[in-house]
Amino acid sequence: MGFGSFLLLSLGLVVTASVCVGSLGMYAFIRNRVPGRPLRRIVRNPRLWGLGLLLQAASLVTYSWTLLILGLACAVCGHVLRPTG
Repeated sequence: MGFGSFLLLSLGLVVTASVCVGSLGMYAFIRNRVPGRPLRRIVRNPRLWGLGLLLQAASLVTYSWTLLILGLACAVCGHVLRPTG
């Protein structure tokens, strides 16, 4: 396996991960629900969690560490904080 094949494989994995994470984030952010029963028990604030996933997907596409840290912080807050109002 040459360097070009490895590079193409890693690019495919990054694109696949960003599409999956981005679609989960959009679903949670727009509908205020998370898919699947295990995630419903874990996630307390789906919109904040979805925003965190969207920021993480954007960081995969743009290679930005700042977006990754912000996305992780939002996803963790989505697990911990209850929605107000």
